[in-house]
Amino acid sequence: MQRALRMLIVLTTLAALPATAALRRATFFPKDLDMQQAGDLELDTRIGVLHTENNNNVVLPDFALNFGIDRRLEFDIDAQGGIDPRTGQWLAQDQLWVSGKHLIWDSHGKDEAWAFGVQQGPRFGVMPNTWGFGYQALALLGVRALHWQGVMTLGGFVDPQDINTWVRPIGLLAGLDWTFDLMGDWDLAPSLAFTLHGDGNIDAVATVDLEVDVGKWGSARVGVMGGWQDAGRVIGFEVGYAPKFAILPKKLPATSRP
Repeated sequence: MQRALRMLIVLTTLAALPATAALRRATFFPKDLDMQQAGDLELDTRIGVLHTENNNNVVLPDFALNFGIDRRLEFDIDAQGGIDPRTGQWLAQDQLWVSGKHLIWDSHGKDEAWAFGVQQGPRFGVMPNTWGFGYQALALLGVRALHWQGVMTLGGFVDPQDINTWVRPIGLLAGLDWTFDLMGDWDLAPSLAFTLHGDGNIDAVATVDLEVDVGKWGSARVGVMGGWQDAGRVIGFEVGYAPKFAILPKKLPATSRP
């Protein structure tokens, strides 16, 4: 009886530990409302280097797989891997997020367009020392004008448990993502993202990407990032490529008989 009571006290103490004892999630990047056409697959892949005051990481890769189901529904998979230069070990840098993005409402005018959607789904524990699954949900409000478009993101997450503390990292997410048409196929895409963790710490990260559309082959980008996390200052550099593939054949328009 006493042994069981001691075990209960230990478990209660671990469950009450603050979230700082748990693994922290990777940097949050705002999402967009660009929906893939039905049957199209886009693999948005980035590689780069991330420097913090504690260590350096090679991001390899940071990817998002987006598959269009219909005009208003998209299936997404987001994940991030990395290599620790000190050990050469490859590890997952963020939990695996499997989500559905749903365009709920859109309105198109002469000079502008508005859209509202949600993206939500489970987050699976693939990072070291994590177990189970969590959940993440985002609301997205987008506006498009003649030469720019912007998306405001607001949501939250509950991550899988840290097996050392049994704590589930939780937090709120907010972000702004903008794209400006520069000339021809070139775009400038700055963004600003905030993560308010359950322990009260706030991460703030800004990114600036220079993107070029390479037609049917997708798009390429180069970008820099900077900001502050719980580990202190963070600076990063990434290059990316997002090829597109037509997985399913397009439906041909019906033709009338002569």
